[in-house]
Parts: sequence; structure tokens; C-alpha cells
Amino acid sequence: MNGDRPAGRDRLSDWRSGAAARLAGYSFLILFFELALIRYVPGHVRVFGFYLNFVLMATFLGMGVGLLRVEAASRLRWLAVPATLALLLAVRFLAHVPVEVPLDTDEALWGVFEPTPSALRLGILPTTTVLFALCAAFFVPLGALLGAEFRRFRPLVAYSLDIGGSLVGILAFGLLSLLRTTPPVWFGIGAAVWVVLALDTRRYAAAMAAVGAAAVALALTTTGPRPEYWSPYYRINVERGNEWLYRLSVNGSVHQYMIDFRSAAVDSSDFVRAVRTDYLAPYSLLRGVDTVLVVGAGTGNDVALLLQAGVRYVDAVEIDPIILEIGRAANFQDPYTDPRVHVHLDDARAYLDRTDRQYDAIVLGTLDSQTLLSGMSSLRLDNYVYTVEAFQAMRARLKPGGSLITYHMSPADYIGAKIYRLVESAFGTPPVVIFEPSHRLFNYTFIAGAAAARAPDWRPPAALVGMNVSLPRDDWPYLYLRSRTLPDHYVRALAMVLAVALVMVVLGMGPGRLRATQFDWPLFFMGAGFLLVETKSVSEISLLFGATWTVNLAVFSSILCVILAANLWVLRRPPKGTAWPFVGLFASLAVAYAVPARDLLPFGLAGRWVLGGLLVALPVLFAAVIFAVLFRTRSATATSSLAANLLGAIVGGVLEYSAMVVGIKGLYVLAAGCYLAVILTSARWRPAVEVVPQPGEG
Repeated sequence: MNGDRPAGRDRLSDWRSGAAARLAGYSFLILFFELALIRYVPGHVRVFGFYLNFVLMATFLGMGVGLLRVEAASRLRWLAVPATLALLLAVRFLAHVPVEVPLDTDEALWGVFEPTPSALRLGILPTTTVLFALCAAFFVPLGALLGAEFRRFRPLVAYSLDIGGSLVGILAFGLLSLLRTTPPVWFGIGAAVWVVLALDTRRYAAAMAAVGAAAVALALTTTGPRPEYWSPYYRINVERGNEWLYRLSVNGSVHQYMIDFRSAAVDSSDFVRAVRTDYLAPYSLLRGVDTVLVVGAGTGNDVALLLQAGVRYVDAVEIDPIILEIGRAANFQDPYTDPRVHVHLDDARAYLDRTDRQYDAIVLGTLDSQTLLSGMSSLRLDNYVYTVEAFQAMRARLKPGGSLITYHMSPADYIGAKIYRLVESAFGTPPVVIFEPSHRLFNYTFIAGAAAARAPDWRPPAALVGMNVSLPRDDWPYLYLRSRTLPDHYVRALAMVLAVALVMVVLGMGPGRLRATQFDWPLFFMGAGFLLVETKSVSEISLLFGATWTVNLAVFSSILCVILAANLWVLRRPPKGTAWPFVGLFASLAVAYAVPARDLLPFGLAGRWVLGGLLVALPVLFAAVIFAVLFRTRSATATSSLAANLLGAIVGGVLEYSAMVVGIKGLYVLAAGCYLAVILTSARWRPAVEVVPQPGEG
């Protein structure tokens, strides 16, 4: 058997027949729809936003099952019709059903306890189970169609086409995000590409066109209060509460209020007057404040009040472009048009680490915890702002005699205790704490620096001082976790993921389909290890350059480029073995584990790009070379081996949650264990002997 070409196939005729374009096209669709669902599903089903990487795992599961049943691709492709409609109808239904989340003393979840009266309520586990299973089912036909084209080429050529299509998919969705398009556009484009790929069968193409039209219609009608916007992070709805305020909701939960603080509104509304009093309470302790940094500026409440107080220079940092534009267009005081205000569309932590400006005061607005950092991580978007290292960076950005003001809505006392300790660790003295039990926009205000020294007769609250909490650090940036533990709701949800995966794989393999000894364990563990390395790479780069969507887009695109480069190199100059790539992999993992990303900050932007890029890229590169060398020999089992790799990635996605216990760096240790398992299982895997031929397989 020739390991470099598919048996009985004319490679040139396959290229001429358009098989390469179809293979890349299906890869494009898989990545494109994965990103669309990562945005769309939690945008309407609020609780799913805390399990963003479930969409990623569902994608791997559906693709894996489809690849296992590639010989049935002509039948499985029709599954796209009911799977698409069932998924979108489920999202539309669940968008209007309250989801009950049991109170967990180990973690605070935002925005899921809504007081909406309803005769029907669902639990978090049934909701996530249904959505995960339907997302996985949606990708089964795409996986089978991809596998049918995959078999026409040498394994590594096919995989390179797969990566190339995925790269185009991520760049295309990034462009649509830049253009601020909405789900009807996403689904319409995806359906159009699918129809083009299906044109060889008119009946199927017509069915997919009808499904695409239905998907667009469902997306158009599954909306919230108008106007509605889709930022790169959220579904945003804006409502006029009354003549003095607007209410902004993200993914269906109240996120912030835009309030009129002008004298007429203050005189007429008890609520506006009380909120203004809450905001201004720490300002009475400030002296000679000319320059202020506002972190998490939002629609401009903090900025507007600072301008009223006579501040001469304000740097306003906000990560969400749509929220910033809403503030520019609709804030009652027009703070963002004032020449004293300088707006920075950036991640708060990244701005703090990059700027060299010194301030009289730094104000932390009520930063969000409404979404996760990316679809590959359990970290929330604001996690890196509330760490020991972040507060040290804030202290370093203050002038001598400067002050820090931190507003926060803490749903649990231990969160307030953590922030209290974070501020104390950065400034060396306890902060002044203002607690408002009948809270409006926030319940805690922490004041540190010179302003705190001016507080008369202040005593630290015993509830915060005496509480034993785990301080968030860059390696364990979990403000909303009480301690290093995996909360029960994650345990149950992850067990569900594995159970659904097991059922779908068993059904996908079928009786006698593949013996247990023929399962490609080396590529399975490669998938688990690579997912962990990829997740850690996203976290490291987010810390160095910010947690913005553009940084995530650049990271994912770069990883795909590294994989493609490794494939092409192995195709042209295949190594004699995997010994030296494994040595390089374990060495690069050890270096990445030993070197904190924060240590690269002093090297400047260019130095960070070079050194940080090497820190995260080298493990990816060596792992990609090893995969390419192993996969190159899988001509007889290319699709089932790739399926094993994808199923391993699901296990890697489950293991990623262990970072809540072992820390972010601990993921490298787990990845190293997975790669060690690759070495141990490779010696016993014999594809030429173990494979059970199937109809249409060689």
C-alpha cells in the first residue's frame, strides 16, 4: 500500500473535478458556522454564555461522528435539514423560557436569575444538554460531506485543504464582525455557500436553499427589544426606561443604564439623584484631580460626572465598539464629544500594561462579567482586570498622591472580600469601603491611595477583613470563584457532554464498525493535547495584547497558519521520525510553563510580539509537525483517524475546565501528559493490520 496516495484514485482527476474546492468549502462552512453559533446561541439563551466552548466541543463531536460514517455521507447530508431547523427553533423557544440555575456557593453567575413570571421553567442541565446535542447533530452532515471529499486525496494534502478552508472561514467571519453584520446575514451567507457546494444534486441544493431561507427568517424573528445590535461580544438591546435613562441589555440581561445627570433630571428623579450620590461619594475625598483614567467607560456615566466635577483630561477605555458608539450617540451629556475626553477602544488590562501616562486618579467602572474571553476558554472577559498583577499595574500608573476608585456590583460577599484584598495588596494599606445594601448600579465602592487617607473615622468592615479567600492572579484569574474548585454545575454539564459524545459515537460507529483495538489512540491524545495548548495560547496572548476580539481572531488565524506551514513542510521534506519534534515540543512546553507572560511586558510592543509569539507558537508548531508526520501514514484510515483526533479534542475541552483548580499554567502539564500518551500508544498502533475495511473504504 502506498501511504502517499489513495488507492485506485487519480489525483489529477480529483483536482480537476473540483474535489479540492468542495473539501475546502466544507471546511469553510464548519468553521464559519461554529463561530456563528458561538455568537448566536448564547446571544439568545443567556445561560449558555457560561459554556461557550461547548459549541466548539459540539463541532468536534459532530464532525467526528460524520467522519466515522463517511460511507453514508449521501444519506447523512439530509440530516442537515431537520438538524438546522431543530437547533434554531430550540434557540427561539429557549430564548423566552426562564432557566433556573441552582445557587452555587462556589461561583457567582451573572444575569441568569431573571424575575420574569412564567408557567414553564427549565433547569440549566436540560437546557445545555439540548443545545449541545443539537449543535453536534448540526455538524454531523458537514463532517460526513467533508470526509467524502477527504478520501480523494493523500491524508496530508486533504488536511492542508481542510486547514486552508478553515482559515478562509475565520477570516470571512472576522470581516463580517468588523462590518457589524447580524445573524440573518451570517446564516444567509453560510446557506448560499452550502447551496453552491450542493449544486451537483439539484434536489439537495433546493432543500438547502429552503433551509437557508427558513434559517434567515428564524434569525430575523428571534430578536429582543429594538433597537438591537450585534457587537463582536454580545447581542445588545437598547430600551428607553423613562425620560432620564436608557437601559442596555446584553444577551438578554441588563448590563448598564445610561443616565441623565443634568440638574433637571437630578431634581426630578429620586433614582437619578441616588445614583449620582453613589457615584460622587468618593469624589469628596479627592484633591487636585486633573487627569483621570476611566477603565470600563461604557456609555459614559463615569466620564460625564468627572467632566461635571471639572477634570481637565480623561482617558476613557472601553472594549466594546457598539456600547461606545451608543454612548457617543445617545448619552444625555455627550461626554465623548468633549475635547477633554480621549477614547481608547481597547482591553482594560492591555491598556494599563502599555500606557506610560500617570494619572491623579483611576476609576474602575462596573466592568462586565457577562461573557467569556473566547469560545475556547472558561475565563470571563474581565478576569484579567481583577488580579494581583492588574492592581499593581494600576498603582504604578498613579502619580504620587494619586487615588484609585473601584465600583463593583458583587453578588457574593467573598467577591467583595477579594477586591478588598487585591486593593490592599497593591497599596499596602486597606482601602476605604462604601457598601450600599439597597444597591442601584453597584453595591461596593473601594477607595485607595491619597483619597483613602482623608477618610474620617473609617473602620474596615469585619465581613471583608475576616473572610479567607483565594486571591486572583494572572495564573488563576477567577474573581467569581470562591476558591480553587470546579463548581457543581460545571461537573454536571461536563458529564453531560461526555455522555452525549459517547452515545453519538456509539451510534455513529455502528455494530462491528471498528474494533476497540483499532481506535487511533495516538491521534486521539494528539487532539486532547493540542486543544489544551491552543487554549493556553489564547490566554497568554490575551494577557499580553488584550482580550479583544481582534486579538483572538489574530491568534486563531496564526495557529491555523502554523498548522498549514507544518503540513506543507512535512509534505515536501518529511522527517524520518518524530523524536526531535517531541524533544522540541516538551522543551517548548517547559519554557512556556516556566516563563510568566507578564515577564515579557517590559520588552515593548515589538518585543512582546516576537517573544510572546515564540512562547505560544513553538509548542503549536512542534505539535503540528508531529501530527503531520503521524497523519501522513494514515491513508487507509484517514477519516477515522481524523475523527479520533477530533474526539480527543473534546476531552481536551473538558480538561480545560481543570484550570479552575490547577491554574492556567497547569494546562501545559496536562498537555504534556497527553503528548506522553501519544508516545506510549504510538508503539502499539498498527493501522495496516488493525483496520477493518468498510464499503467504499479503499
